[in-house]
Amino acid sequence: MGNAKNPVLFYVAIAVTVVALLFCVYHLIPNIYHVPVPAYAEPTKVHEKYVAFFAGLAVLGVIGALITRPKTGAK
Repeated sequence: MGNAKNPVLFYVAIAVTVVALLFCVYHLIPNIYHVPVPAYAEPTKVHEKYVAFFAGLAVLGVIGALITRPKTGAK
C-alpha cells in the first residue's frame, strides 16, 4: 500500500465539515426552536457555545480533509 491515503477518510472528513457547518448556522439563527439545548437554556436564542463547538468541529474536519486528501495521478 505504501504511501497511499484512504479516500474514504477524505470524504468522511468533508461530510463532518458540512454537517458541522449546518449545525453551526442552525444555532446562529434566532427565534427558532433549537431542539438539542439543555432544559435550563432558552431554546429560541442564539447559542454561542454550540456555535463555537460546531465551528471548531468544522475546522477539524477541514484539517482532516487536507491531511487525508488523495494524491493526484500526475507526478
